[in-house]
Amino acid sequence: MAEKQLIVAVEGTAAMGSYRQAVVSDYLDKIIGSLPLAEIVLLLLRIDRAGCLVQRSGWTRDIDLFLQWLSVVPFAGGGFNIAAVAEGLAEALMV
Repeated sequence: MAEKQLIVAVEGTAAMGSYRQAVVSDYLDKIIGSLPLAEIVLLLLRIDRAGCLVQRSGWTRDIDLFLQWLSVVPFAGGGFNIAAVAEGLAEALMV
């Protein structure tokens, strides 16, 4: 069986900040716990001060490290637009 990889895309605007814990406990913990993952990566979708639409973490096999990355995501800003979604999905296809 091939190794499993999981790409987690997170919309990182301020509107999503209050849902961080629910996303982790209601979704990610269950997904990560039920799959034998080899590697996991985080894609953060938002427009930051530098105009960057997608920020990507490195691949990791350490679930605790991944959750630490997720816990320090600075949910900020607004103006989430469809371009960030499109670029994030394109990035997910390329990784």
